[in-house]
Amino acid sequence: MRPIMIALMGLTFSLSALPAHAVDLPPAPILDDADEPSDAGLYLRGDIGVIDQLVTRGGRDPASTLPLVRSRFDRDVVIGGGLGYQLSPWFRADVTVDHRFEAAFKGTRLAPVTLQVLDRADFEATTLLVNGYVDLPLWSGVTPYLGAGIGASYNRLSGAERQVSSDLVSGNLHLPSRTETAFAWALMGGLAFDIGASFKIDLGYRYTHLGSARTHSTGLDAPIRAKDIDAHEFRVGARYMFD
Repeated sequence: MRPIMIALMGLTFSLSALPAHAVDLPPAPILDDADEPSDAGLYLRGDIGVIDQLVTRGGRDPASTLPLVRSRFDRDVVIGGGLGYQLSPWFRADVTVDHRFEAAFKGTRLAPVTLQVLDRADFEATTLLVNGYVDLPLWSGVTPYLGAGIGASYNRLSGAERQVSSDLVSGNLHLPSRTETAFAWALMGGLAFDIGASFKIDLGYRYTHLGSARTHSTGLDAPIRAKDIDAHEFRVGARYMFD
């Protein structure tokens, strides 16, 4: 037994005598993510589109005025721009300003068979919206997205006139222009295509609720009113990401 104990003690002293660096662990790797790409950053955007349909409901006029029974807008063009920030690959937000150019408004009022009453005006609207988007980077270079926005719309009816004609008399009544501020909101969706050089091409659809618009009254007749104006917009745009 004594020889075994002596051998174990000798082995212990031999291990303790080895240089300290022989049992040192290698240094921990230094993690440096400075070279990893980041999707976060500031971006500029610009858009142009066609308003395929503007829809409205006639406003409520006094009982003494012939009711508006049919109304429509012509197709229109919208342009806009904005500044945004990509917070992550999945989410971004921006502030946008969009202007919808003059679209002809036409309305027909209920009248006796021998009387025809037509309302005409030019409608334009400028919206200021704060928007948020959920990006879905499912494919390389192509990103579907969904978004929503809220803000204000500055709606204007100008060049308004009411045409009255019958078998006996006809004439035009001109109504003063007016600009109204209304609550606005939007829902949107589309596809973004990465074309390199920090640029993305955006193809999208936007539904925008613009609120209401009206002219001033002459005091002799009711104003022209358009209530709950909705725009269906098909848009193409570009985004530039700052490095």
